[in-house]
Amino acid sequence: TCSDFKEFFNENQENITKTELCENLEALLKKYNIKTVFYENEDYPESLYNIVNPPLILYYKGDKTLLNKKSIAIVGTRKPTDYGIVVAKQYCKELANSGMTIVSGLATGIDSVAHKTALENDGKTIAVLAGGFDNIYPQTNYSLSKTIEEKGLLVSEYPPSTKPLSYYFPIRNRIIAGLSKGVLVPE
Repeated sequence: TCSDFKEFFNENQENITKTELCENLEALLKKYNIKTVFYENEDYPESLYNIVNPPLILYYKGDKTLLNKKSIAIVGTRKPTDYGIVVAKQYCKELANSGMTIVSGLATGIDSVAHKTALENDGKTIAVLAGGFDNIYPQTNYSLSKTIEEKGLLVSEYPPSTKPLSYYFPIRNRIIAGLSKGVLVPE
């Protein structure tokens, strides 16, 4: 995990300079193969310039080119009915097979169904996290996050060791919507 950063910060909180903090963060990003794209970079997702309060930094793992592909978000309840799951799978399969990248939030329920269905159909998927990469939530989706990292893209506006606090989830949703041409809520 990236707990090294948290330990460094907590131990040196009063005496740390911005330079030291940046150097330590940079070392951790390199160590854990976390890449960044900044607001002013040419490869920053153009669609995010149009949202309220676009993130200044996106941390990512995986295929960065997906940030600028045609995408659709599929999101919904964390406790779907069988009907909701069937509908989510059907739409996700058809959209993935047509070349759309599926964007969701890695939550249980519809989000997980969307990511898994895209991957099962050789489609691409982006998971937008509400915390740092060493705090995958829910933990039951850790294995799914690793598969997405290999075959798709994990994205977060939060640096390593950031815990996924409850109010980060609605903030995260602006990125899901911003990366997408539309949002489908099967249930």
